Amino acid sequence: MTSFKSLIAALVIAAATLAPALAAAAEEAVLRTRAVVTGDTVTLGDLFLNAGDTADRPVSRAPAPGERAAIAAGHVVNAARAAGLLWPNHERYTHLIVQRDGVEVSADMQRDAVADAIMRSQATAAPADVRYAVSFDKTPRALHVARGTTPEAVVAGLEYDARTGLFTARVTTPARKARTLTLTGRARQIREVPMPVTAIGRGETITEGMVSMVEMDAARIAPGTALTVDEIIGMSSRTALRAGQPVRVADLRLPVAVSKDSRVSITFEMPGMILTATGRALEDGPMGGLIRVLNTRSRRTIHARIVAPDRVVVESDLPMQLAHTLN
Repeated sequence: MTSFKSLIAALVIAAATLAPALAAAAEEAVLRTRAVVTGDTVTLGDLFLNAGDTADRPVSRAPAPGERAAIAAGHVVNAARAAGLLWPNHERYTHLIVQRDGVEVSADMQRDAVADAIMRSQATAAPADVRYAVSFDKTPRALHVARGTTPEAVVAGLEYDARTGLFTARVTTPARKARTLTLTGRARQIREVPMPVTAIGRGETITEGMVSMVEMDAARIAPGTALTVDEIIGMSSRTALRAGQPVRVADLRLPVAVSKDSRVSITFEMPGMILTATGRALEDGPMGGLIRVLNTRSRRTIHARIVAPDRVVVESDLPMQLAHTLN
């Protein structure tokens, strides 16, 4: 009887001792409803809610950023068991799907990358200030790079026909195992040209605030169009200029300093002698320009350079003949 009581006591003690271990062993791993991976490795913590101290244990390599991958359920069962986790897979999954988080490389970024690649390929054939506007035949899928990485599109291959503007480009990212897209479309040359921001009247002197640089299809830029602001600023318009329209160089001139039919003082200077006369301008002229002037006293026409709005200077190597002309 004593031996029986001792056996019962021993069994009670053993049961009490094993109860926590059995309870722990009986606790099943709880599968996450959605597995999102942030790093290069899929861990138990990415798959199970209660992975505990085993959360960092690796299960498999992660897919490329922004991509999904399937992991065999049997492989997950073995990885969990090796870490001391119980996952019976009651649902009898054959595979578990994991999603790799990432930063999007948008269609606009891909478009800019293709445009830059085309521009580099045509560096010796196109003017330095020409850029390329790219349009895709179809909107490309978004690419991704790892979280914490600067999004970047990489052109891995390019075929471009400069005559038609058609291209085929293979675009990817620096990410490991990144998807590569084959994109087709057309590129056109564009360049910035100065255009009036408001209407400019005939004879107005053009200032910096009157113009801005506007992108334009290079094929539509007519010969003789002003291509830089420096060609316009400080010039005077020969005709009215419309806002938002390119400007022809032929429609510009230096501002008129002396107007046709205005009275001017004519001066000729030589060592020991200064001759002056009154004249009438026979044509408009800019500061520093050479114009024809009528000596109102002698009725002779001479050529003189404008040095002030009401003064011209005669340039000649024949002082005696010039003196006769001025008097």
